[in-house]
This record gives sequence, C-alpha cells and structure tokens, in this order.
Amino acid sequence: MNERRVARINLPARAAAAEQRRLKTRERLLAAAEAVIADKGFRGASIEDFVAAAGVSRGTFYNYFPTTTALLHAMNTRVAGELDAHLDSMVREIEDPVTRLASTFHAILAAYLSDPVRGWVAMRVADSAAPRQGAFEDRFARNYREAVALGRFREIDMTAAWTVAFGAMRMAQRDAVTGAAAPVQTVQVVALVLSAFGVPYDEAHQISAAEAEAARVAMSAART
Repeated sequence: MNERRVARINLPARAAAAEQRRLKTRERLLAAAEAVIADKGFRGASIEDFVAAAGVSRGTFYNYFPTTTALLHAMNTRVAGELDAHLDSMVREIEDPVTRLASTFHAILAAYLSDPVRGWVAMRVADSAAPRQGAFEDRFARNYREAVALGRFREIDMTAAWTVAFGAMRMAQRDAVTGAAAPVQTVQVVALVLSAFGVPYDEAHQISAAEAEAARVAMSAART
C-alpha cells in the first residue's frame, strides 16, 4: 500500500504573505490618492480617479476605505506618524514646556508648507468627521500641564485650551498653505496663542520667532 504524503501548509507564513500584500495595496491606494489630489485638488478628485491611479477595482478600494473620510483619515494618520517622530527629534532637548509647544506648532506648519498636498489633507480631515490625531492631543496636554505646574501657563479647561491653540493653528496653516500669510504672521499667531495661555507677549514673540527659524532650518536640512 502506497503511503500518501500529506503536504503541510505553513499557515503562519501564508497569513504573513497575505498581510504583506494587503499592506502594499493599502499603501498604493494612499500614494495614489495623494498623487491625484496633487494633480486635481480635493474638489476635482473622485474615487474613480483614486482606483485608476492605484490600478485596483472600486470594490478593492471599499475593502480598505469604506468612505472618502476614512481615506482622508488614513492619509492624515500616515503623515501624522511621520510628523510625530520628527517632533520627537525636534523637542527632545528642550526643557521649557512653553518652548516645546512653540517648537511643535512651528514644526507642524513647516512640515505642511514643505508638502502643501499633505497640508491640504490635514485641513480637509480637520473639517470632516474623521477622528482627530490622539498623539498630537496627548503631546499638547502633557506640555500644557507641565507649563501650568511651573506657573508658565494659567490653568484652564484642557478642551478649551486645545480649541484655542489648534483653532488658531488650523487657520494659520490654511493661510500659509494657500499663500495668504507671510512667515511673520505665523510667528505672531503662535506668540498670541502662548500669550493667551499666560506668557507675556514680548517673551512669547521671542520664543515663537526662535522656534520658527529652528523649524525652517530643520525642514530645509531634512529635504537635502
């Protein structure tokens, strides 16, 4: 009687390969969406454009992103992860929490100015129902509480503080990306935010100007 040899299927390896294929398709869709938006803008872009650029079917698109809001959120999360790592390197040696926040604000503005498409993505997501980026909220809250403990900021409701800071930064970002604001205006916006939290305006402006230049230099170095 001949023995039948049973082929053994490496299920973990097969699952890992399938996951790699899925990740590659997802990244292809995200990259294609950015390219389409760069070419047509948000208003002119459609799901048909995204799937054509990625070389996938409409059904495949919906397997990954059930709505365009989900796509925008995924694009923003992708950029936010890269930006969060950049922020860590920018603020690692800064002891003063007020200066850390100013550095964070200017680093975000500089990053989106260097890549206007991603800047538009971030603004579109902010106007949508997509969830906010928790990493940025946590970073802000940690620095704000530390500044309060040191007597540098006045203590107010954290949600109100977030609204003041990121409402102002969102408008500054919009004006900067569209070319409606000069660099001096973003320096003043960040200074006004710090001043609203309790820092004397002259000191806030000095901090903001120094961190704006540091962010510009760091972004310039990253591009070379």
